[in-house]
Amino acid sequence: MDFSPFNENVLVTASQDTTLKIKILPEGGLTENTREFDADLKGHTKKVMLCQWHPCANFTLASASFSGAIKIWDVQKEVSPLDYQKSNSAPWCMRWNYDGSLLGCINKNKQMHLYDPRSPDTAIVTNAHGGTKPQRMSWIRDSGKILTVGTSEFNEREWAVYDTRGDMSKPIVQQKLDKNTAPMHMHYDSANEIMFIMNKGGPSL
Repeated sequence: MDFSPFNENVLVTASQDTTLKIKILPEGGLTENTREFDADLKGHTKKVMLCQWHPCANFTLASASFSGAIKIWDVQKEVSPLDYQKSNSAPWCMRWNYDGSLLGCINKNKQMHLYDPRSPDTAIVTNAHGGTKPQRMSWIRDSGKILTVGTSEFNEREWAVYDTRGDMSKPIVQQKLDKNTAPMHMHYDSANEIMFIMNKGGPSL
């Protein structure tokens, strides 16, 4: 689920029933359980795993399903005018860049896809981390660089930085962290340019 950057009362949720629901929350929040919604977005054929609002275009969002299909939605019209069908693998992470001109996704097949939704045929596809653990990505403000975390082929946890303005076939920086087997979660604080890496179910940060 994700709250709109333009209206904190507008919430989108993704579901295993292949749909996305838009709910406008009342002022003061919900006071009871509800099954009502304000928009119903249908078009995926597999369960929807990820969704994120566009950072600059109101009532526009992206979603990714278990099949790897990515759709861009016009929420007001409840239609998906743009989609991307080339990933063919369940998504681990999906992020818009700083101005919403590019969308990035890392999938279970360990590939990272970067594309302009208006020109999907110009997508950049590159290998991400070589391990089998889930991977995460985040754009570094408006620098054109991407920060990723994952594991190596030898199960070493690591992070890397890619530069979309140069050679995307390999990272410009890559560093090993440890051999901990716990999955990682990442939070990038863009205001202070600090990366936080957390262990799932663990106390370390």
